[in-house]
Amino acid sequence: MLLDWQNIAVLLIVLAACVYVGRRGWARLRSFQARRAEDAGCATGCGSCGSEPRTLQPQAKLLIQLGREKQKAEGRRQ
Repeated sequence: MLLDWQNIAVLLIVLAACVYVGRRGWARLRSFQARRAEDAGCATGCGSCGSEPRTLQPQAKLLIQLGREKQKAEGRRQ
């Protein structure tokens, strides 16, 4: 294998991709690891509750009607 600039560039790109995939995989595996119970704010031990209560915002539902209902209604009035 000749070590010219193109092979070195490809080697660096492949190495960077391997490091990226390895870090993502390591973070994913560590997310499965159980947290300490004293860090959690509830009995589940997930550690995401904390001592501050979270209030859920109600989700507004938006109804959009498609079609020509307005024109049909105006035609019926005449």
